[in-house]
Amino acid sequence: MMVLSKKDKEEIAAMLNAFIEKGPRPIPRTPEDAFFDAVIDFATPYVATGAQRFSAGRHPILDTPRFMPFPERVVGEAFETAIVPSRRKKAMTKFNRAVKEGMKIVRSSNQYGKKGTISNAKRAFGAVTKAVSKARKGAKLPKKGVLRKVQSKARGILGKVRK
Repeated sequence: MMVLSKKDKEEIAAMLNAFIEKGPRPIPRTPEDAFFDAVIDFATPYVATGAQRFSAGRHPILDTPRFMPFPERVVGEAFETAIVPSRRKKAMTKFNRAVKEGMKIVRSSNQYGKKGTISNAKRAFGAVTKAVSKARKGAKLPKKGVLRKVQSKARGILGKVRK
């Protein structure tokens, strides 16, 4: 959690107060506008008191755990989702997807422990990673065994062999 300076707190409080003091809004045209206006009207007193407490620094009531009423919680979460941007999940690489599928194959075999479990995960992961790396480089498949299955599956996932 980032610690905010007094100047930062005052700036945020000023921003919230500016949000509150925007003045009269036009008559709602759609149900969504009416709902949004109702939420703003409901949230205004909470935002104003919160901004005052926030700019004042440490507050004895805010520094202790307390029960938060449901409407206050809903408004807080609504503002949080509107203001805080969400990060998109990073896409999995083909290599990692091939390793994941390879580990599934190893888990379903009895090569590194009984079926469904892996007794030495570090060694199994190393073998699968090496097999996928070989598949990526275009090496020959092993004659038999679980690593042959892993390497052939990796070839299918990775696609064309790089030079």
